[in-house]
Amino acid sequence: MGLMFQHQAGGDELRPEEAVRLFEQNFAPQHDLEEALDLSLEMFEIAWPMAKDLFLGATDHIEELDKDIDEAAINWSINRMSMVDLALLRLAYYEMRYRTDIPPLVSLNEAIELAKDFGDAYSTAFINGILDRLLNRIEVKS
Repeated sequence: MGLMFQHQAGGDELRPEEAVRLFEQNFAPQHDLEEALDLSLEMFEIAWPMAKDLFLGATDHIEELDKDIDEAAINWSINRMSMVDLALLRLAYYEMRYRTDIPPLVSLNEAIELAKDFGDAYSTAFINGILDRLLNRIEVKS
């Protein structure tokens, strides 16, 4: 989520590959003396390949993800969403739609848990509602 947030904050000029390089350079335990991610080097090395894969997959499909998220966000638009909520929605929906190795409900529940820690008072309900609509669309298509 932090990587997606950084990418969004960087705007259109920050290519996904550059965002990955910058994130690893600034937050990997071997480079970050303050341990901002609160991970051991061993845990980082286990989690980092999947985090990069999820981020790069989501950014590869960002236009279609955003289109579906925007449609599911009734009376709301992506431009009005907080960057935290949008990062969580993009990653969770990417997992739900494209990653058959991750059960969709796991992605939905993880996004809600992260929203509790990083979002505002309305994030959990907002994210739950949008992802639930998107999950129903995926299930109907299957």
